[in-house]
Amino acid sequence: MNFSVVIPTYNREKDLKECLDSILKQTLLATEVLIIDDSKLHLEFVDRERKTFEDKKINFVYYRKNHQKEGRGLSESKNIALGLAKEKVIFILDDDVVLSNDFLERIMKTWINNEDKNLIGVGGTIKNSRKKMWIERVYNKFFGLSSLYKWDVNQVGFQVWDNGIKQREKGHYAHGGLCSYNRKRAQLLKFTTFNGGRTALEDIDFCLRAKNKGYYFIIEPKAKAFHKESRINREKELLIGFKESHNRKIIFKDNCQKNFKNYLWFYWANIGWVLRQFLAGHFQKSFGMIKGLISKNK
Repeated sequence: MNFSVVIPTYNREKDLKECLDSILKQTLLATEVLIIDDSKLHLEFVDRERKTFEDKKINFVYYRKNHQKEGRGLSESKNIALGLAKEKVIFILDDDVVLSNDFLERIMKTWINNEDKNLIGVGGTIKNSRKKMWIERVYNKFFGLSSLYKWDVNQVGFQVWDNGIKQREKGHYAHGGLCSYNRKRAQLLKFTTFNGGRTALEDIDFCLRAKNKGYYFIIEPKAKAFHKESRINREKELLIGFKESHNRKIIFKDNCQKNFKNYLWFYWANIGWVLRQFLAGHFQKSFGMIKGLISKNK
């Protein structure tokens, strides 16, 4: 089965280079690699990478967004990718991930062995993610930040994940920057744009809407990647926190059942989510979350 790899990027040439190098080292190579650029990569860089990939018989497509016609941000880039990619399965990767050499092959084996029309995505795990301690699991359960599934978006719009799983898991969430999709099924849903930028919870929104439509994901724990969480051109922590809380309110409003229990659960879970940032010392992000939570939806 052929597949496409797409990398949305924004002024991270060095990180992007490491990601591309890891794609070239894969035990199974893509048919095409697409770069969706929200800025302007150096022409020399693009030409050099194109030649390197084409020497490996991989079609290399560089797409620079026209911001007079196309919106800025990750969601817009992902939607463009869904329209440009040619293959049935499309990987959408963050520009600051480095894949293990067998990442793509392990994901594709899952696709080949599963023809279920309700499977919308297959994702991998982050190998440099810290393990959740028992007290954190108790904390998450207390504040309603848990689910029956190990990978899920629960009924009030909070994502649940566990990078420490040992076997393939069926669920309703996958890391947005480390996931593959059935392109046609993903095109039916598209990614919500919210208010743009690189931290907008578009993956949580997408996964919850997919869940509500009867779709599911499979997480392959042996498909691992290192996530650098690059600070280059990252938005300010205050703005990140604001967008997270503000957009989560929109996700709840548009996709969750509204009743007294769920309203109570939603705001109780938000208290736990904000408090966790305070406990971790992320004070600017915490204040941004509070601001986003009390702001009016537009």
